[in-house]
Amino acid sequence: MSIGIVMLTTNQSEPGNKAANVKRPARPMQQAEYNALAEFHYQIRKFLRHMEDEVRTEGLNPQQYQVLLAIKGLPEDRTATVGVIAERMQVNHNSMVELLDRCEQRNLVRRSRSRSDRRQVVLEITPEGDEVLCKLARAARQELSSVGRILVHSIEELIDGKSGADGPE
Repeated sequence: MSIGIVMLTTNQSEPGNKAANVKRPARPMQQAEYNALAEFHYQIRKFLRHMEDEVRTEGLNPQQYQVLLAIKGLPEDRTATVGVIAERMQVNHNSMVELLDRCEQRNLVRRSRSRSDRRQVVLEITPEGDEVLCKLARAARQELSSVGRILVHSIEELIDGKSGADGPE
């Protein structure tokens, strides 16, 4: 049994064209796609659980690791400010400030005022924070080496609409 999803398509170039605002059914999800989506969720959750355990063995909580990773992995054209990292982690500003307080207490990060805009607080990873981040990032890379191909296969099935039965188990 397939479930169809209705998508509304619009043609912005013809605002008065009622025919351009037609509802049409999207391609129904196939069982293989549900399987791929479920496998993707399972493998992501398994990876995240593994990393949560690794982080806790280092005496941190998972969000502290995520802060370090967000700062270190920020694109070079971005500055690691409180607001930017809060957005990258999808948390509100106040929650980020509290999390950064805990990270500073553990000597994982350092905050300083931006030289160009004194209103902005810039974040920097301390040597201690970098040391623990490197160790945890290696653990993440190792875990991804075992589940990565399954994740890629699941994503390919979802975006390409593949329905092959020769996928990973």
